[in-house]
Amino acid sequence: MLIRFFDIVISLFALVVLSPVLIVLWMLILCIDGSPAVFAQNRSGKNFKIFRIYKFRTMLRDSEDEKGVTTGSNDSRITVLGKKLRRYKLDELPQFFNVLSGTMSVVGSRPQVPYYAEKFESLYKQILVLKPGILSPSAIDYSNEEDILSETSDPVSYYETILIPVKCAMDIEMVRKFGLKLYCNTIISFLAQTVFGSASSKNK
Repeated sequence: MLIRFFDIVISLFALVVLSPVLIVLWMLILCIDGSPAVFAQNRSGKNFKIFRIYKFRTMLRDSEDEKGVTTGSNDSRITVLGKKLRRYKLDELPQFFNVLSGTMSVVGSRPQVPYYAEKFESLYKQILVLKPGILSPSAIDYSNEEDILSETSDPVSYYETILIPVKCAMDIEMVRKFGLKLYCNTIISFLAQTVFGSASSKNK
C-alpha cells in the first residue's frame, strides 16, 4: 500500500510538472509525423493480465509486429523525431498515466509484449508476481539497449538469446529483494544516471 501511495504521488507530480513537455511533444509528433501522437500496445502485466501501455509514437504507423523488437537505433521504421525521443527516453513519459491508473508502478520490470512473456513463461512467472514498471535496475543498466542491438548482425536472435535471459535474471533478483528500499534506490540510481551521469550503461 505504501508503494502504491508513492506511485500515485510521483506519477501525479510528474504529469503536472511535465505537462508542458507532454503537450509540446504531442504537438511536435502531430505536426511532423502525423496522427496518432500516442501509441498504445498490449503488454503483459501482473499475473500476465494484458493491459495497454502508452508511449509517444516513434515509429511509422502500423509498423510494429507482435515481437515489438527493433533492429536497433538505426531501425528504418523509427522516424527522425522518434530517434531523438527514444535516445532521451521521452517516448516513455505517457507511462505515468499507466502508473496512475494502477497497471504499472514507477519501479518494476519493463513491460514485455505477450509474445515474449509467453515464450519465456518460466522466467516471467517469477517476475510478473509484481506490476511491471517504468524503472528497474536492468532497464537502467541496459538503457543503451538499442545501440547494442544496432551493433549485432542478428538483433532479434541477440535479444532472445542474450538480452532477455540476462535482464530477466536481474528482474527476478529485483522481485526477490523488492521493497521500499529497492524502490527508492532504483529511482535514485536513475536520477544519478540521468542528471549526473554517474551511472553507466552496459557495453558503453
